[in-house]
Amino acid sequence: MAELKYRGRRAVSLENEKVRVTLLAGGGHIAEITLKQKNVNPLWTPHWPSIEPRDFDPAVHTGYGAGAESRLLAGIMGHNLCFDFFGPPSEEEAAAGLTVHGEASVVDWDVAAEGNDTLRARAELPLAGMRVERRLRLRDTVLEIEETAENQTAPDRPVGWTQHVTLGPPFLAPGRTVFDAPATRSK
Repeated sequence: MAELKYRGRRAVSLENEKVRVTLLAGGGHIAEITLKQKNVNPLWTPHWPSIEPRDFDPAVHTGYGAGAESRLLAGIMGHNLCFDFFGPPSEEEAAAGLTVHGEASVVDWDVAAEGNDTLRARAELPLAGMRVERRLRLRDTVLEIEETAENQTAPDRPVGWTQHVTLGPPFLAPGRTVFDAPATRSK
């Protein structure tokens, strides 16, 4: 495991001779899963400057929009864990500080090594009253991800827990990549 800067962001990298995985500390996004032989990362990187979500100031960083999605857009990259809900918050929730896709993608994550092949990342979600933990284990060309969540409040409550991967160039290319998905509904 190596602490580094990835596109100007605080990050931790886990790698072996075949694969490099990079996790952003701000938002916990998996920014890179690069197959070294081809030097290709299939995960999307935004074309705009990415900043730490904790540094986002709506009065200063107006280029990311002016709504509940702005803090997320300021720091999004690659794979995004949407927790404790998916989608936009209500107007009342946004006024209380909730962002699109929940807190997990905009809070700081504590990332540490567990051996040579595993990262452990933890995040406290104060508005949701939850703690999220993930373990990323790299074995040869396989990345295993195990996640747990713990309710820090007394009552049981429902949560949304969505893995939001976004693919991008050079893995996808305009005019060459076709997705044939006759989806008629979602659940």
